[in-house]
Amino acid sequence: MKTGERWSSWKAIAPALLALLSFVPMGCVKDRAAVERNLMAQPSPDGAESVAQRYRVACPDIIELEMPERPEFNGKYEITADGRIDLGDYGKPRIEGRMLPEIAQLLSTETGVSPMAIRVRVLEFRSQHVLLFGEVIGHQRSVPYRGQESVLDLLQRVGGITQGAAPDDCYVIRPHLGDNRRPEVFHVDLNAIVMKHDERSNIRLMPFDQVYVGETRQAKIEKCIPPWLRFVSQAIWDTKPKTTIDKFNP
Repeated sequence: MKTGERWSSWKAIAPALLALLSFVPMGCVKDRAAVERNLMAQPSPDGAESVAQRYRVACPDIIELEMPERPEFNGKYEITADGRIDLGDYGKPRIEGRMLPEIAQLLSTETGVSPMAIRVRVLEFRSQHVLLFGEVIGHQRSVPYRGQESVLDLLQRVGGITQGAAPDDCYVIRPHLGDNRRPEVFHVDLNAIVMKHDERSNIRLMPFDQVYVGETRQAKIEKCIPPWLRFVSQAIWDTKPKTTIDKFNP
């Protein structure tokens, strides 16, 4: 197709695409923008430290021990394939599958140090992952699982959602790997969680869960528009009169 013919084709198609964009409900656009803006602004009710306390370690995670009374044990330890760490003359206690307070209690028994004087933390989360798909900041990828954080916690940790994300099209797929159960699918209402503080769908994640954030119709349509025409579609949204709510949320 010649350049002139391509230009003529886009001149014919462009009005239809822009008209289609104009029919996307403005309320949906504003809701999406408000969720995107406020998602990163809300502090998580559970800090990363408290979530990590419920994390169950496994090979090849790396933990750090601090024992002021026994500084010879201070340092980094990689959990080996048999689920153990090497404490030298004190043996190789098996810690795989234990939470951090349980590890401190086990090491207390082995070393005679009070569990209150033993600090255990995970330096590198290597053994388990969560998969991200769709309209999240960054590319689709796997990220380290750090304990039973909520969907909101995870999205905040990875940087939030994109401008084209659809807050009402978010799901968690739980594959139940290795436990002979059918996969489960949970709908996550980001609008209710972020804007209404309704935590009912803000589920706690499990290892190897898959988190999917869908794309708005506006974003899908704009992908079909050539770059030189996108400023027109963007102007449609930017020049719309602000609602009362928008005036208080610039």
